Amino acid sequence: MASAFILSACNTAATVAPAPTWTSSLLPVLPSATATAVPLATETTMSTVASTATVAATATPTVPPVAKVIPNVNAYCRRGPGANYDPVTSLVSGTAYNVIGRNSSNTWWLVQLWGGAVTCWTGAPGTNQLGPVEQAPIVLAQPVLASPAMFMYSYACNTGTNTKGLNVTLNWESVAGATGYHLSRNGISLAELGPTAGTYIDYNAPLKVDLVYELEARNAVGSTAPVFVTVMACD
Repeated sequence: MASAFILSACNTAATVAPAPTWTSSLLPVLPSATATAVPLATETTMSTVASTATVAATATPTVPPVAKVIPNVNAYCRRGPGANYDPVTSLVSGTAYNVIGRNSSNTWWLVQLWGGAVTCWTGAPGTNQLGPVEQAPIVLAQPVLASPAMFMYSYACNTGTNTKGLNVTLNWESVAGATGYHLSRNGISLAELGPTAGTYIDYNAPLKVDLVYELEARNAVGSTAPVFVTVMACD
């Protein structure tokens, strides 16, 4: 009986302990990978890229318009912006000439001829303008001289039997920088004079007609505005 009791007591004490239970709060948490969608190149996308590249490669650069003038009639092209400047050549009606300059009042244009070998000035009236002619740079030309001052005369009538005619003495103040003087009578060239001239005597000028004398000073680019004196007819 005693041995049976002891065995029973041993069986009771040897109860098997339950296995430990792990909770989720004790387990390590690993980061989850997030998948990012990568768009696939479609046929339309590749076509658009190729088309854009082709346009960029074949685009023509913009060329700024060239300023030109076209004379309506054949016209002188001069050494400066004014009618007192000497002619260089003539421009042909209906021909377009490149403009490379202008005067400050936009009334004369500096143009190129023969591939730029010659430049000269043409007046704005009587020309058609093409392109940005008023944006051409202002160009200063060598000025013509001031007109001679104090243009005076004296005369003597010769109506005798042996000598008939009119002797007219002309005087003027010389112009600084002048290379010479041109003298006309009644619209006809009378004399070309040197730079130091200040006097001229017109011997045996016609009688019975008014005489109009015209004097211009000259330099390398043209003539001054003329000055006039009128000698009344001598019988």
